[in-house]
Amino acid sequence: MEEFRKKWVDFEPDIVPEQNEGRALEAESTRLYQDSDAAKMAYLKARERLLHVNNWASLVEGVTGEFRLTESSGQMTEETARKGLMIRIDIPGPGTKAGDGYDWVIIEEMEEGSSQELDFLAFRVKPSKKPLGSLISNHGEEEIAHFYDPEASGTFVLYRTTNVVTCTIYDRNLKANTGAVSRVTDKLRNAVVGTTAAMGISGVQWQKLADAVVEDEQIQPAD
Repeated sequence: MEEFRKKWVDFEPDIVPEQNEGRALEAESTRLYQDSDAAKMAYLKARERLLHVNNWASLVEGVTGEFRLTESSGQMTEETARKGLMIRIDIPGPGTKAGDGYDWVIIEEMEEGSSQELDFLAFRVKPSKKPLGSLISNHGEEEIAHFYDPEASGTFVLYRTTNVVTCTIYDRNLKANTGAVSRVTDKLRNAVVGTTAAMGISGVQWQKLADAVVEDEQIQPAD
C-alpha cells in the first residue's frame, strides 16, 4: 500500500484494506491549530460532521449525490454512523434495478480510540445488496446493488495528532460492478458510472467532503 500513501500521512488504521486490483483513490484535508486543546475541540466538531452521514450533501456545495443512513431493514434513521447500518446513495441519472434505483453500501467495520497524543475515528463501507428482498440473479445469488465491484471499499478516517486534525478518505480496489449483476441494463449502467467514478470523479467528491469535515470557522487554525 506504500505506493498509494501520501507522504504526509502519518496515521493509517488497520481497517484500511490492501490495494490488490483496480484503482485506488485518496482524499485528504488537514488543519494545524495553535495547541492541542484547540485541535481537540476541532476534532470533536469534525467527528460529528463525519458521523452525521445524512448531512453530508448539505456540507458540500455541488456534491453529486444524497446519502441516507438506514437500518438493515431499509428503514430510514437519523442515527449517526455505526457498524451494521447501511447507506443509501442517490446519484444523478438512472439507478440499478438491483437497488430499486439506488446504490447501497454497508458499514462493515468501525474503530475509535483516544489518548493524550491521538484521537481517531475510522469506518469502512463496502458495496452491498439492497435491504431485505434483493433481486435474485440467474445463479440464485443475491445481487450487489452498487456501481463498484463487491471487493471495492471506502474507508473514512478522522484523527488528531497533538495539534493537527486530518480527515482522509481511502477508496480501494475500484472496479465497475459488471459481474455481480444479472440484468444487462444494470451491467451497462455500472460500467459507465463505476469506470467514471474510479477514474477520478469519486476522488473529487471525497476531497470536497474531507475539506468540509475539518473546516471550522469558529476555531481558528494556526497561521
